[in-house]
Amino acid sequence: MTSIEHRKEAGQRRRFPPARIAAFALIVIAATAYSWVSLYRHDHFASNAFDLAIQDQTVWGYSRLQVIPNTVLGIPNLLGDHFHPILMVLAPFYWIWDSAGVLLVAQGVLLAAAGWPIYLWAEERLGEIPGLAFLGCYLVFWGVLAGVVYDFHHVVFAVPALSTALYATMTRRNRLLWAAVGVAMLTREDVSLTLIALGFYIAIVQRRVVLAGVLVGLNAIWFALLIGVVMPALAGGPYRHWTYDALGTGPVSSLEHVVLHPLSSLQLLFTPVHKTLVWIGSFLGWGFLPLLSPITIIALPTFLERFWSSSPNFWSFQYQYSMLPAPILAFAAIDATVRIKSWLRGRPASLAPIVLAVGALVAGTVFTFGPIRPFAELSTYISDSRAAQIESCLATIPGNASVDASNTLVPHLSHRFEIYVITQRHNADYIAIDPSTYGSFFPGEEGQLRDIARTSLAGGYGVACAKGLTLVLAKGAQSQTLTPELDRWLAGDCSGRACLS
Repeated sequence: MTSIEHRKEAGQRRRFPPARIAAFALIVIAATAYSWVSLYRHDHFASNAFDLAIQDQTVWGYSRLQVIPNTVLGIPNLLGDHFHPILMVLAPFYWIWDSAGVLLVAQGVLLAAAGWPIYLWAEERLGEIPGLAFLGCYLVFWGVLAGVVYDFHHVVFAVPALSTALYATMTRRNRLLWAAVGVAMLTREDVSLTLIALGFYIAIVQRRVVLAGVLVGLNAIWFALLIGVVMPALAGGPYRHWTYDALGTGPVSSLEHVVLHPLSSLQLLFTPVHKTLVWIGSFLGWGFLPLLSPITIIALPTFLERFWSSSPNFWSFQYQYSMLPAPILAFAAIDATVRIKSWLRGRPASLAPIVLAVGALVAGTVFTFGPIRPFAELSTYISDSRAAQIESCLATIPGNASVDASNTLVPHLSHRFEIYVITQRHNADYIAIDPSTYGSFFPGEEGQLRDIARTSLAGGYGVACAKGLTLVLAKGAQSQTLTPELDRWLAGDCSGRACLS
């Protein structure tokens, strides 16, 4: 082998060391697992109108090079609900695979990809083993997995963008920072608040005042413009997501309340007690290391936004609301470990990164798969045969027909111009109902579904398909016979899946 070949081989070894190959493999495995779980959930009719069908209908419209009204949410333009033009980049994938599964796979890939900047920075500052351990902390973090098992969320684009922005900040790569910030600003309007916090971190900790000022100012103007002008114009009304009733009726009165009543405002962040548990769980997933790092201040806006909200969904161990702070907490945990290492000398200093990183991974894994168990719901879904029955009935509905459908059927029918949640009745061409797909009903929901089915059968709709508890009605159709299971359900003799036994 020549000296040139030796140098090339050595360069390749340096560029692709085994630890980086292992990190990349972990990310690929995680992306595959996340995607499989999401697709399995969707294929077994556990996904929902809110949030999967809402965004699927809009992206399907983009794939037809159209901006269409979102009939699931009942809004003329979904950009008026949340500002997420980044969704347009997924539209071409619908030309290859015309399915809501495109969104679910994209979510899995984006969530996993956010781990790469985390690994790179941990490897640079602490070494390969701590790098792999902190990557593992992120990939098994309950907040990430909670998003995987609840539909699709456009904010998922902000997770790798923010992870990249943090890496660029820590390594002082300004061009990469601005590119990541630009992507993040297109994912959701309130991500700008997190980017403003990033600007304050850059100003206070890194003392790069000019860069920080531009970042804060740009995002403050962008946020105000979106919620004050752009989104109300697109939605045909005011900003739709004010849920801070305990603070005030709007931003000004709420800010006044926080200034005049700081103690009660602080108390609100931790009461009821479930908020405190979620606070603890957010840091326990990283061995509480982020509490020792100033990087954690970047997560403050998203924490305040969640825990000051009047909606219990925001301060839950479920749903997608812990995805965005996940990379921030990861970088904060790495930074805390670097700081602890600098406080030590000799052998303890060399062992501390491995001990702390592996300890955080163990703590996070035990907490995620112990008390939280985000994948436990997979065992509650309907069977493959039941899912096939439902699909065969839904296949009888023409693609150009308008449809009123029960919640879990909507994401399977959202590639059309008119698809509605059945409880909002729109006198559509077809009605699709299946109570067996519900794990549980809201109070009065099952009775409402029964009433809709009964009145529709008596008011000009005929049975187009009936299998098990799946009922598809068509306006003006000649009725087929109902199944015994549907007869029992309509009579109120049983509830949901119990009618199948």
